[in-house]
Amino acid sequence: MNNKTMTVHEVAELAGITIRTLHYYDKIGLLKPAIVTESKYRLYTDEDLRRLQEILFFREVGFALKEIKKLVRSPNYDRTEALKRHLDILQAQKERIEDLISFINSEIDGVHKVSFVPFSNSKVSELQENYREEVLERWGSTESFKEYDTIFSLKARRLQNEKLEGFFLTAQITFEKLALYENKSPSCREVQHIVKEWKEYISNHFYKCDEQMLSHLGQLYITDERFSSYINRFGNGNLASFFNKAIQIFCSRQKEQRSEL
Repeated sequence: MNNKTMTVHEVAELAGITIRTLHYYDKIGLLKPAIVTESKYRLYTDEDLRRLQEILFFREVGFALKEIKKLVRSPNYDRTEALKRHLDILQAQKERIEDLISFINSEIDGVHKVSFVPFSNSKVSELQENYREEVLERWGSTESFKEYDTIFSLKARRLQNEKLEGFFLTAQITFEKLALYENKSPSCREVQHIVKEWKEYISNHFYKCDEQMLSHLGQLYITDERFSSYINRFGNGNLASFFNKAIQIFCSRQKEQRSEL
């Protein structure tokens, strides 16, 4: 960190995130730059960059942006304690990578051993679960985080197939990306591309998701409170409804294109 201020472009490049993301963080009040010049230039201070680090740390563990905003604004929030918990998770991730490197080196050296232990992510997942539960208990509002007891909760995840582990990370990335465009039309190119990516992801990792199935999923996202509550965590309004509208537009366009052939 340094003492000089940084522009939006500089922070985006430094943190490896998009300018649109920083503007969105500003809009929802998650990360507002300390300085806005008369010319409307946003300037970020060292303290702003530290807050951005916290945001990225919490996203790494799977919290939604609105939840992060509530947590870091909690009067009981302890940044040092939070970082210690993050460090435990990163250390577990480091140990897993080191075990994988050692395992691969042994294979290269001709020491063949049938083992899947190095591929296991169970220790990291357990630390993440314990961390989230502790954070919610110490700094979160019970009412605000009830969705963690739905089918999307970590406890429920353990009862699901292990391949669902990657699903929730993909869902988080998808819905946060979708939220960047929730003030635009659900028919716009960017949103329709997100729907296409979501459809392909489901088809590639779970089951064939044709237009009919995708349309049913869109309806489920607004009729099942468990799904809508989860999706709306990532937006600033009714993101589930917005996603459903985008899905229905996508499906209609696909049908129209086939009928023209």
